[in-house]
Amino acid sequence: MKKVSLLSLAAALLMGGSLMAQEPQVLISDQFEEYTVGNKIAVESAAAGHDWWTTWSNAPGGAEDGVIAEFNGTKCGYLTYGVDQVLLLGDEQSGIYDLEFDILIPNGKNGYFNILHNFAGSGSTWALESYLHMSGSSTSAPGTGMIHAGGANAATFTCVYDAWMHFRLHVDTDNDVAEYYYTAPGESEQMIHTWQWSLNSQGSATVGRKLAAMDFFPPQNAANSEYYLDNFSFTKLSGESIAHLTFDPENIEVEIEADEMTTAELTISNAEGTTIGEWCGWIDFGQTQGGTAVQSVNYDREPGAESSLVGYNLENPTIYELAAMFPASAYGGAVMGTLITSAQYPFFSSSTTQSIGIEPNTDVTFRIYRQGMFGQPGDVLAEKVIPYNQVVSDDWTIATFDEPVALTGFDVWVGVEFTHAVGGYPLSFDGQAPHNPNGVYIRTGGGGAFEEMQGSEDYGNYHIRMTCQGAPVQGAWATMNKQNGSIAIGQSDEVTISLNSFGLEENSAYEAKVIFVTNDPDNEEVVIPLVMKVGTVSIAENENQLANIYPNPATTTVTLEGDNLNSVAIYNVAGQLVRVVKLESLINNINLDVEAGVYFFSVYDNNGNSSVQRVVITK
Repeated sequence: MKKVSLLSLAAALLMGGSLMAQEPQVLISDQFEEYTVGNKIAVESAAAGHDWWTTWSNAPGGAEDGVIAEFNGTKCGYLTYGVDQVLLLGDEQSGIYDLEFDILIPNGKNGYFNILHNFAGSGSTWALESYLHMSGSSTSAPGTGMIHAGGANAATFTCVYDAWMHFRLHVDTDNDVAEYYYTAPGESEQMIHTWQWSLNSQGSATVGRKLAAMDFFPPQNAANSEYYLDNFSFTKLSGESIAHLTFDPENIEVEIEADEMTTAELTISNAEGTTIGEWCGWIDFGQTQGGTAVQSVNYDREPGAESSLVGYNLENPTIYELAAMFPASAYGGAVMGTLITSAQYPFFSSSTTQSIGIEPNTDVTFRIYRQGMFGQPGDVLAEKVIPYNQVVSDDWTIATFDEPVALTGFDVWVGVEFTHAVGGYPLSFDGQAPHNPNGVYIRTGGGGAFEEMQGSEDYGNYHIRMTCQGAPVQGAWATMNKQNGSIAIGQSDEVTISLNSFGLEENSAYEAKVIFVTNDPDNEEVVIPLVMKVGTVSIAENENQLANIYPNPATTTVTLEGDNLNSVAIYNVAGQLVRVVKLESLINNINLDVEAGVYFFSVYDNNGNSSVQRVVITK
């Protein structure tokens, strides 16, 4: 029973306008006929000169490697419980592809396969999960197929026993869409589900458009899980495709009065691209020169009686990496331009296990990541391994980096990776809800996407901190309205840069760089100079104020009085938005719970006019 699906290829050609100029290219074709019955799949494949089959642990020839079988006169792969067969697809990130194969499940058995965005064993990132004769990861459901793709329990369909079922997975990375097709024996092909390809299988994170691998796995137990696999093909339906991003303007220069705000617009175009353009960006304010001041950057409160120790119910030791992400908006007014010299995290002894919760004789690794695509960390800027015998119990374990990292404006990630022991409680929280979502990221297995830890709402934030040293530079006078973007073929993206001169010197120029990292091979990093020139007209000289604000100085209550007022936005001296208040009447009393200092009240009326006034808060 060997077959090639011409119908699926024709359907794919009708879907994509860019496909017709390119002959389909078969990247993988494996019907198992050249292999020896009874031998291991990955071993036989390698002997035949193919490099596409391996196993979950990259151990061809072992227990995870399925065997070549003969079924009704044809050779095929035979997978039983314990087999974890991986097919490598080349980490494709552009182009349009079809994956086709046949599966036969004996009566009363079940099966499973997936597609992976990233393949790294238990640290992989799943793009699709498909259960056959099951309704979930551990529940048999004869006759039911269930899919996680772009969301949990995204679709179901009807499976059969003892007959070959045909599957076609259509992945259009250029337009970020995927489709799941199923053909029952003797029936026509049906599209079961379509979804946004760049999502993970649960739909909980956008993780990228990479097509890395497939995994074929009998999932439940030795009694219930086994199946046959045959007629696999992996076909590229499109020609070469790349993003082509242009940035306008090539430099930004703005003149602004003292104590004022303005914006500058920047356009990123993918007009000539043939795949989705992706970017991440930040404003780089440069590095400090000298200075010995030391400051901690963190979300957590000091460890104490309210701290929470958390552990997973594991059968085997498992690698976890915890992380906190600090956006530039959170640190810009305090440590911009300083050096990250160290990171720290505490492991506490559990009263029930009398251990710190990590597997004995395993290292702890601290990392500093730069901002990356899709709201995920990018490049590793610093890494420090702490041997097990140097991990501190019931206090901070501190990793001092060999080369400090200049904190110049990117969203920075601080991670700590360890091996969670069975029965341990190595996740250390401050125990004081509510938590900051950026303070509780986690990933499993040494790879994959970071996600907000589910069920952590009552625990507070991780005890993760970074220490910065140096004299800060001015780093809050410019911000971007977005840090990531995906631009469809022929489209563009608009980025707004907000600038303010609050608290800056008059008759001075402030310089920075707008930095973009992209998937355009010709423009992998784009640097746009940014200059803001501050004039001499300050708000004290502006008589056209919309509101009378008093008292000034004030302690906790400020009154705004004026006609036709709409709202007020309150900024601190670092340019960070503190609060927005809707103004409902002629006289408006605002209670402020803020630190002492200088604040700027940007008042708006119902006609779209605005004015800014400086207000001093004392305690």
